[in-house]
Amino acid sequence: MNGFPVLLISCFGLLLISGSLAAHDRITTKVTWDREIAPIVRARCVTCHSPGGRAPMPLTTYEEARPWAKAIKEEVLARRMPKWHVVRGYGDFKNDPSLSAFEIALVAAWADGGAPASAKASASVKADKAADVTPIKAPQTRAVRLSCAAQPLPAGRLLALRPSVEKGQSLRLTLVRDDGTEEPLLWVRDFDPAFTETYWLRNPARITTGTRVRAEAPAPCTVTALLEPRTGK
Repeated sequence: MNGFPVLLISCFGLLLISGSLAAHDRITTKVTWDREIAPIVRARCVTCHSPGGRAPMPLTTYEEARPWAKAIKEEVLARRMPKWHVVRGYGDFKNDPSLSAFEIALVAAWADGGAPASAKASASVKADKAADVTPIKAPQTRAVRLSCAAQPLPAGRLLALRPSVEKGQSLRLTLVRDDGTEEPLLWVRDFDPAFTETYWLRNPARITTGTRVRAEAPAPCTVTALLEPRTGK
């Protein structure tokens, strides 16, 4: 009987120790928040993960991000974050926030290694102006609203696309030229109206007379195409 209280106290002590270890992970990596991870978050995440942003939690400081370190790792490994509903390889966009394999490895190493802060632990992460996307209201442009049916485009340069379909639906856009050749433009999956994007082509497409856009999607769907009109002859 006398041994039971001792055993109970010993078990309780082990629980306290294990809880303490869980609360303070051992640091086993040289990857730190302020040197490697904060720049990635600044460039790819704070557009949504900021106070009042579209995401459920802000990640603008180390204190905000640290409790979510493991979840952040899981989301980037599964490529669910940064949120980007475009099928990779079908079109090329300069505002694609997707992480490179090296960046994903950095995030995983940071989370698995105890998520160290480094000297600037409380520094805020502000949006990187250099990573901003060209605004849709750019000068010398024309917005053309397209329906789901194949529709011709005016001559010029196609700069960006802003699609809209019902929530959870997919939309694939293909550029069909007058000679019958086709060029992949955009393939959006699991559309989310809360995260509607304007997709800026890394290399604007040259539109000649007779070129049209073919949309493959369940109705209703619309696409706003931003074009730079052709000037001169």
